[in-house]
Amino acid sequence: MSEQLEQLERGYRLMWREGRPAEAASGLLDEFEWVVPGHPEGDVHHGADGLLKFFHEWTEPWEGLEVDWELQQSAPDRVLAKIEMRGRGRGSGAPAEMRFFQLWTFRGDEPVRMEIYWDDAEARSAAGLDS
Repeated sequence: MSEQLEQLERGYRLMWREGRPAEAASGLLDEFEWVVPGHPEGDVHHGADGLLKFFHEWTEPWEGLEVDWELQQSAPDRVLAKIEMRGRGRGSGAPAEMRFFQLWTFRGDEPVRMEIYWDDAEARSAAGLDS
């Protein structure tokens, strides 16, 4: 397993299984870009603080949130993560599910960018993994 895959696996486990998002985000450079196209507060969030702010806003409306992920190295500097989330609305209790993709870009072993994609084909194309 590559250093990038190990690093992301650890980060996802800390964030989603162990409930330690600050530890998962520790060490991110201030120039790290967390890109969420169409987000109401802007498309790009920077560094650990930007990631954690987005994470808390994202998870606040959920109860019983369960998250699974699959990681695939697509190039020496890129990893594509497939994310599946299930939970209930905090106020309504209504069940909800979603699937999306996160394309991570590295400079060496340092993550420098993560961009969310909602479409499988678009994510795979951006990662260089044409279907």
